[in-house]
Amino acid sequence: MRQPKQTGSGLVEVMVAITIGLLLLSVLVMIFTSTKLAQSNQSGLTRLQDNQRTAMTMINTIVQSAGYYPSPQTQGVTDALPASGVFAAGQSITGTSGTSNASDTLTVRFATAPGDGILNCNGTSNTGSSNTIYINQFAVNNNQLTCALNGGTAQPLVDGVSNMTVLYGVDTNGNGSVNQYFSASALPAGAAVRSVKVTLTMVNPIANQVQVATQGTNSLTVSWVIGVMNQL
Repeated sequence: MRQPKQTGSGLVEVMVAITIGLLLLSVLVMIFTSTKLAQSNQSGLTRLQDNQRTAMTMINTIVQSAGYYPSPQTQGVTDALPASGVFAAGQSITGTSGTSNASDTLTVRFATAPGDGILNCNGTSNTGSSNTIYINQFAVNNNQLTCALNGGTAQPLVDGVSNMTVLYGVDTNGNGSVNQYFSASALPAGAAVRSVKVTLTMVNPIANQVQVATQGTNSLTVSWVIGVMNQL
């Protein structure tokens, strides 16, 4: 009686199956890696946009309050904002030009009345019993936008900011419109600042990742102009 032939997978079939399996596995790994990278990129871009918006909102709010004081009907600006420190009488905005190791600074002051709700750069308002002058100094330290209130310790406001430059818009020909911008060190003495141009350099959180338009760019800049509402 003849024995039936035994059949099974040969070595070639096994090798082919293993190769196909490895190819499928590599495709799955690529898809997983691409998905994770896309999620990471999206998270990084969202964080960058949030930091930009927060920084712009904070600086805008303070600069637009520059020179404010509670009782313009009964008090002059030079009395409400007297000469003090780097400020001349009535002056509400100043700054310093940065060096190779430091960014520009922007310093803004205004007077507030108890309960008027005018916020300083620390997010608080006057809850005392008398008028208070707030001096708000913005700077960049250790990749953070910071603000020091009334000469106190600088408090971090926004992460991911590596530099800040500030230009001051001045009406040099008396026609009522800004026609020239100056750095703090070149600002003419006694010039009335009508606008401020702020440029922030933001750390790019996805600079070293691939498949993004900003690949290889370690920093990104955002610039905008703020009108100074209260002035001499």
